[in-house]
Amino acid sequence: MDLKPGAMGKKARGFISDSWQSQANLSFFLGLLVLTGFLLPCLGFGKRDFRLYNDLVFSLMLVSGVAIAWGQGKLFLLAGFVASVALVVRWLALWKETRSLELWGDSWTLLAIAIIALVLLVQVFRTGPVTHLRIQGAIAVYLLFGIGWAHAYHIAATLQPGSFNNSAAELSTVQDWAYYSFVTLTTLGYGDIVPVRQVARNLAITEALAGQLYLAVMLARLVAMEVITWQEKSNQNSDRQ
Repeated sequence: MDLKPGAMGKKARGFISDSWQSQANLSFFLGLLVLTGFLLPCLGFGKRDFRLYNDLVFSLMLVSGVAIAWGQGKLFLLAGFVASVALVVRWLALWKETRSLELWGDSWTLLAIAIIALVLLVQVFRTGPVTHLRIQGAIAVYLLFGIGWAHAYHIAATLQPGSFNNSAAELSTVQDWAYYSFVTLTTLGYGDIVPVRQVARNLAITEALAGQLYLAVMLARLVAMEVITWQEKSNQNSDRQ
């Protein structure tokens, strides 16, 4: 059967929309996060102007994260609003470097990361069988934990200078805070960076606990969802017989 150009375009748009709203978006987001946040910097991308590169990557990540919430009503509007404000403030801070704008940029960035993590978790816990795509979405949330706490440490160090003691050099770049954040999240604890102020210590303790509890709770939840799905299939097969 021949399709008219308009019908073909409508069918193509529907296919793209259905694909993005499927769990495949979780895999895409994880791949984007790993590629732009870890692999490309290791290969030297953004070395000349890492702050500009970081803002470009963050903008792409936010747009992708908000797009995942498409069709979820209020959550999409909330994510879109927070992401828009975060992007505006961050780019203003890049254009006009002031301590105030930098703090506001980190604060809105932290809030935006929390909202995107919520969007991903909604997708991960949707009804249906547990697939490898859901697991990839859960991993993306775990990585967002590390990125979010890195901004929280930067805020604490800016508001209270001397919150951290570093034996190597001064903590000044996003990479430094991301390094300390992921070391804390995974409870490696190399000891080269030590929180000395109470707020910094509380943040470190909270991240370490969150990292361990998240893995345990997420694993238990996904297993429970898979068991429920298996039981439902078994009941359906029994009813047919």
